[in-house]
Amino acid sequence: MRRRTGFTLLEMLVVLTIIAILATLAVPGYLQPVERVRSVQAGACLLEVAGRLERHRLREGSYAGFAPMESGAACIASLSPAYVFEAGVPDEADWVAVTADPIAWQLRARLRGDATPAASAAPACMALVYRDNGQRGVMPVSSGPVLTDSASIRACWR
Repeated sequence: MRRRTGFTLLEMLVVLTIIAILATLAVPGYLQPVERVRSVQAGACLLEVAGRLERHRLREGSYAGFAPMESGAACIASLSPAYVFEAGVPDEADWVAVTADPIAWQLRARLRGDATPAASAAPACMALVYRDNGQRGVMPVSSGPVLTDSASIRACWR
């Protein structure tokens, strides 16, 4: 009688089913900490860019001409797959750049469209906002009002 070597189709399907179940459980557990780390990094990057913005004003005498993407902050390049960094005056609709010499400014780290956080990982944290007065805020959607309540800030800025 010949000995059979190898696996049967049924054995292979059982193994693949077990692997699929384990992957289903493991992927969300991996994505949540990754999103949390990115959020912390984005907040730290905003603070770094804010420092560069203030140094630009001291050097040039104005905020005019400052572009966050060209500020030389290495963190912007490393987070660019997940976040878009922008600067503007508070309540500016287009968030393109700091123009003229505004008395106040704010920086924003907004999640890119395809980098939405996992459903269980703070879905209301679409964008982190940092203002010239040191106030932190959160935008729950890509454009809209900036929330400054402490619960939203703690949940998103970490």
